[in-house]
Amino acid sequence: MTYAYPSYGADETTYLLDKVQTKDDFHAKRWRCLSHPSRAFETLSPYAILEVGIMAARDLTERESGFFSTDTTPDTLVQVIMDDRDLERCITPVARGKKEPLWLYHCEVDVVAPSSMIRFQVLDDRPTQKAEIGFVDIAINDIPYDKVIEGWFELRFQENLLKTGQARYEEHCSVREEEKCKQSYEDKEKEKKSNSSTESTDLPTEDLEMKLVKKTPYYAPSKARAMDAFQSCVSSTADKAEEYGFETLSKSLKEGGRSRIRNNAGEVYISLRLKLAVSSGDSLFALALDPPAPVNLGTKEEVVLTRKVDIQRCYDDLWEVKVRVVDDAVLCCVYGFKYLVSWRSWPLSLIYLVGLIACCVRTYLVWAIVPLLLAISLFVNSFPKARAWMTRGGHNAALTEEGFKQTAAWRDTEEIFRFINRLLREDMKAKLEDPRGKLRGFAAQAIRDGEPAVTLEELRLALAAAPFVQVEDGPHFNKGDLVWVEGRWPAKVTAVGPEDAVTVIYEKTLVENNGAEPIQVRARQVVLRAEAVPKVPSWVGAGIAPIIAGIYPVIEDLRHVSLPAIHMLTQILTWANKPVALGLMVTLLVVSGLFMWAAILHITKGSSGNLSHSEEVVIMVLRRAGRGWAKSW
Repeated sequence: MTYAYPSYGADETTYLLDKVQTKDDFHAKRWRCLSHPSRAFETLSPYAILEVGIMAARDLTERESGFFSTDTTPDTLVQVIMDDRDLERCITPVARGKKEPLWLYHCEVDVVAPSSMIRFQVLDDRPTQKAEIGFVDIAINDIPYDKVIEGWFELRFQENLLKTGQARYEEHCSVREEEKCKQSYEDKEKEKKSNSSTESTDLPTEDLEMKLVKKTPYYAPSKARAMDAFQSCVSSTADKAEEYGFETLSKSLKEGGRSRIRNNAGEVYISLRLKLAVSSGDSLFALALDPPAPVNLGTKEEVVLTRKVDIQRCYDDLWEVKVRVVDDAVLCCVYGFKYLVSWRSWPLSLIYLVGLIACCVRTYLVWAIVPLLLAISLFVNSFPKARAWMTRGGHNAALTEEGFKQTAAWRDTEEIFRFINRLLREDMKAKLEDPRGKLRGFAAQAIRDGEPAVTLEELRLALAAAPFVQVEDGPHFNKGDLVWVEGRWPAKVTAVGPEDAVTVIYEKTLVENNGAEPIQVRARQVVLRAEAVPKVPSWVGAGIAPIIAGIYPVIEDLRHVSLPAIHMLTQILTWANKPVALGLMVTLLVVSGLFMWAAILHITKGSSGNLSHSEEVVIMVLRRAGRGWAKSW
């Protein structure tokens, strides 16, 4: 079933895209760099422009010659990558059939954070795909302003595209690829000679095993050059001449040629010039900005587990635990704490701050103030609308207009990014062609000063029109399909239609029973659950099968222990169980009042000794009760 979007004209669609994606002027919003640096990076215009010139390349890694094609010359182009994101406007044309390509290409790169990393990736445009030849990383903060930096830059082997851009840049600055490859090649040759000389010696078995399991950090070694038919013929003739003793002929054939071993992927001539787009004073604000977290490509020694067992029962139980424990409990508490810390409601934050300061200054006030703060929290939770604005965000807000506003109120790009990501995945059933950079930039412009820039319906339309979003036909539900309704309630499809409606019947869970009556929902609210439980394949082995079988009782124990307790606590905190919630709030106020009265007596009469016998008894009882509770905690 597909969702029918309202019809908009092309001009209106373009207007919506421009409205969402227009960035704020750096000078006008420069203080955002200090107040909200992560959001400033996504929403401000660049503080500097990097003028890039990609002129030429030489001695690039050749293609491997094949049976049908003996030409080893690559068809090269260069892609500019900023903070691990491809820049569509900075890619050279393809230089076909050129051993030393000449591009003379110029482009400009917007720079928002001085600590950004730029990478020049050289590619070979082959008929089926673009093969990576080599790369070079450069740190923006090492480029001086208004000064042209140009020259031949060494290209590193593609196999060394590991770790982060900053780590690779520092490694390359310390030693050239050519020098390191030569050193590595020489070390391996020495190791071969030493191993051959010790083959006849009687080494203990333990020593041999230690040498076999010794690990060193991976670094791409020197490589033999690929040769075309003519080069292979000349090289073979030179080798035969040397073998038969014609050293003069062999030497003449080898002279003027390149070394058979290459120690880097080639060189590229680059010109760079960094110029300010704002005043020098405004550029100081950019120092507070950090680019997105770099992509860590790991090392070759890491062990990657690619096998994934998809089990219906395990998946359903884990999802139920995730919804109840993470979404309804942990995330709500995290958002509530974040609400207070960020001073979104300054009267409430001020009350908590004063209470905590009083507890630190006068420790005997703890049992008077803490119950009072808990009672205030419970009272605030009695208002559903206020509770939703405090405890809902990008992770758990409803995919509705109200949920969109609640997420936008956090003024956080990360929160709105998570909300839009859920909207695409769960509501629109869309796919992202390049989710890493473009969606985040889109999300940053979707809110303005804590308010949505567009309505949720307009946001859906803008996303559907975005070039990086591919809206496909939603899943076709059939009678009997197992589904999740709004991502949290397990159900079973009983009928499909009319239009985009689906009739489902909710399944009984461990803590809830939504009734056995069928209910009609929209198709975009429904997501297919995992497939039926597959049998463990015979090739898995007898050793792994018991481990997989042992997962089920662990998850079942976790569900039966955590879910009922969390459900009961949620019923109280949300005032779904009003008698218990009201009784708890009254109890907290009484405890706070008693300890507060005792504290006032201690301050006013304790030093003079004018306490009556009954007052002394009450203070002693409260003091012992406070000590007993403290020991129990």
